[in-house]
Amino acid sequence: MLCEMCGAESAVLEPRKVSGSILQLCNSCGSLGSETSYRESIGHRAYVAQTLEKRQQKNRYEEIEPDEFVLVKDYGSIVRKAREKAGLDHSSLASKISEKKSILTSVEAGNMTPNEKLIKKLENYLKIKLTEKVESTSIPVSSSSGEALTMGDILKQAMDKN
Repeated sequence: MLCEMCGAESAVLEPRKVSGSILQLCNSCGSLGSETSYRESIGHRAYVAQTLEKRQQKNRYEEIEPDEFVLVKDYGSIVRKAREKAGLDHSSLASKISEKKSILTSVEAGNMTPNEKLIKKLENYLKIKLTEKVESTSIPVSSSSGEALTMGDILKQAMDKN
């Protein structure tokens, strides 16, 4: 690859900021520019693409289809109780299911949501259920009109039952 400052052939080029422009410079020209931030070094479009990908990963459970399986809310405590019931510590369980101890600790603490592969490993080894099926829910309709129920309608129905 060629240095964008001197044109010399170099195996390793590093991004440097020179007069407001990001250039790929060799080691000898690298001192002429200042160090770039991560965002500047990969470029604006690549940074935006990475950010959007991360956002999509966070929001992947927002649009859940009916009859899908999702992770239960208290998965961390379920894993911890099952591990303790089996008489295992983090290290031994991690080695048995070929995972890192730190990952199991994070899952139990609820700091990390396990991926599908890890969920299956934990379910199979500890004989537990970490997923639940999401049932399709229908919106109740008011009997008096064809509209959806309001909070007042729901409270009235609850009071009538009592």
